[in-house]
Amino acid sequence: MTETQTKNLDKREIIFDAAGEVFTRYGFRRTSMNDIAQAAGISRPALYLMFENKEDLFRQLATHRQNEAIDAAIQALEGEGAFPKRFLEAILVYEKIYYEPVAQSPHGAEFLDINMSVAADDMKKGYDRLIKHLGKSIEVAVLRGEASLDRTGMPADAYAELLMSSVGGQKKAETLKEFRRKVTDVTTIFLTSISKGDA
Repeated sequence: MTETQTKNLDKREIIFDAAGEVFTRYGFRRTSMNDIAQAAGISRPALYLMFENKEDLFRQLATHRQNEAIDAAIQALEGEGAFPKRFLEAILVYEKIYYEPVAQSPHGAEFLDINMSVAADDMKKGYDRLIKHLGKSIEVAVLRGEASLDRTGMPADAYAELLMSSVGGQKKAETLKEFRRKVTDVTTIFLTSISKGDA
């Protein structure tokens, strides 16, 4: 990677951080590109050189955050410890980076609506990547004798997707503490059905 490419990535990171803070404070509809430019310490024309409009910036920010969450989940999956512990940690860290900041914002419902309208395709690609890695982790656990899918009659990817759908259903929890507890409970129940030996 060239020095110019590195600087561009750093600049985008600064803009994403600034945009995230401004969106959280004002919501998507009330935020202007000028607000974001000021928060990022750049000119409005410079911001438009990098992003077509507010919707484009929001889409790229959402994709960036999701990719960060997935990368952190992959790191947890490849970490130390027993398979159930690593798997649960991967899901919790994914939700902590990707979902929880939205849930804590008073504009969270608006962000989810905007995600569905301007970033749905990107979010689906990211979700599919997450499912792929969760499924791969289960397959590796099966090969190592840590897990068995025999009783489920499901391939690893389908099992991972069903688990994540169940996790998604816990987002009605009233607090983040309750959400994390429910995610832990649901994931533990799922993993108990396939785990072999000590967790």
